[in-house]
Amino acid sequence: MTVDLAEYLIGLDKYVVQNGEITSTFLLDIQFPMSFRLTLSTPDDLDQNLLIDIKESDKKSLKISLHHQDNSTQNGLLRIDYNGRHLNPVDIIQTVPEIFRPFAGQWLDDYAGHIHYVVDGYKPLAWAIPLELDDFPVKEVNGREDYAQTLNAFFLKINLKTTITFNHQMRIL
Repeated sequence: MTVDLAEYLIGLDKYVVQNGEITSTFLLDIQFPMSFRLTLSTPDDLDQNLLIDIKESDKKSLKISLHHQDNSTQNGLLRIDYNGRHLNPVDIIQTVPEIFRPFAGQWLDDYAGHIHYVVDGYKPLAWAIPLELDDFPVKEVNGREDYAQTLNAFFLKINLKTTITFNHQMRIL
C-alpha cells in the first residue's frame, strides 16, 4: 500500500452495499458494544473492494477503520482510535512526514485519540499522530452519546455518499 493509492481510495465516492445493491440510505442498527462491518462500492472504480470496520471494546475504546480488501489481504487506509494504545515505529526513513517524526518510538496513550495514516515504506497504518494535531473534527469521545457525531465525521472524511441514520439506541445513550 502506498500513500498515493491510499489517498486515491479515500477520495473516491463510496456507497454502502446492502444485499448486493448500492443504497443511498442505510440504517445502522447499533448494539453495544458496537461491532460491525459495512461493504462499500466505488462506482468510479469498480475494481476496488472497500469496507468500514467499527469496533468498541468493553473498556469503551472505539476503533473506526477504512480498509481496502483484495483477494486474501486487507490493507488499512485510515483508522481512528479513541482511548486505545498505539506504538509508532522507532526508525524514521525519508518518507515519514514531519508531523509524525516527534512521535517516533512513542506510545500515544496520553492522548484521547489518534489517527493512523499510510506512510510509504512501512506496513499500512503503522504510523499515527494525536487527533489534536489532525484536522479530524472530533478530538475525543467522552461517551456513547458522542458516537453518532464521530461516525458521521469519519463518513465525511472518507467520502461516504450513502446517508447513514442511526437507530434510537444511538441517540438515547
